[in-house]
Amino acid sequence: MANVASQRSKLIEDALGHRLSLPDVFFLFIGHIKLLWMTDMFDALMFIPTAVLIITHDRPWRVVSRLLLSWGMASIIRITTVAITSVPDPRPDCEYVEGNVFTTFTLHRCGDAIYSGHTLIFVVCSLVWSSFAPRNWLGRALTAFVYGLAIAGSLIVIANRAHYTIDVLLAWYIAPGSWYTVAWFWYWHVTKKGRLLKIEFPVEVGRHRDSDTEEKCQRRRVELGLMPDGTPYDPVALYLGAMHGREPELSPPVSAARTTEKQEMDGAAPSAGGTPNANDECVLTIGESSSQAFTEDFSSKH
Repeated sequence: MANVASQRSKLIEDALGHRLSLPDVFFLFIGHIKLLWMTDMFDALMFIPTAVLIITHDRPWRVVSRLLLSWGMASIIRITTVAITSVPDPRPDCEYVEGNVFTTFTLHRCGDAIYSGHTLIFVVCSLVWSSFAPRNWLGRALTAFVYGLAIAGSLIVIANRAHYTIDVLLAWYIAPGSWYTVAWFWYWHVTKKGRLLKIEFPVEVGRHRDSDTEEKCQRRRVELGLMPDGTPYDPVALYLGAMHGREPELSPPVSAARTTEKQEMDGAAPSAGGTPNANDECVLTIGESSSQAFTEDFSSKH
């Protein structure tokens, strides 16, 4: 689509008879340099520390999946914007794509403007650090350093006239939107439903880092509504098992728990022991609306 944008932007030059660049406020304050290789250099400067963070992280595949999904979403958005509105390129020495748009490759093509793909890489790598860097002074210092690189790289893009300022700003707006959209979707439609847990929790369900305490892991499982083996949490089944002296199962099926409860309410013999005890009468009045109270009672006893 960038090749399509390049061919369409040439129509402006053909109509005017000369090259034209749009007025840009930052161009008035940032001098023009001809060091386009620096934009690619800043890509490498962002990739290298981010790759080190991923390799050393406790959940590397979780970081990679978040990065690729966010980057992919923002890139798809860029595909739709780059060719819809074609603008004259801010560089006077850019190259137009003349041949087939599917087979022609030009490194510094004209019209590849809205919005900046280089800045997109800068911002996504920065968001990786702000979300997954170690929660200590070193992690905060490195995160600040990476954000400084991202801002410097964005200014280099503008100084080289590789993009207009609006292209850079749009990348700073769209990349965080894609990042946190992916985070929201992953939490509610992947993690909360017990899907792809080997990516989210490669060691143990609820454990993000090796240093996490068991209490923190348990609290995280309760928030997610998951059992230690990743199955959905069913407090009614756990409480019924505790009342009958059974060890709580790791993955009690919801339907089985409710079937057992119905049998007891119909007067069937208790499944454990055969002799009703004083607590069986209480079990008969259990309803689904009391599941929270059951959970608190079970937690205090065990």
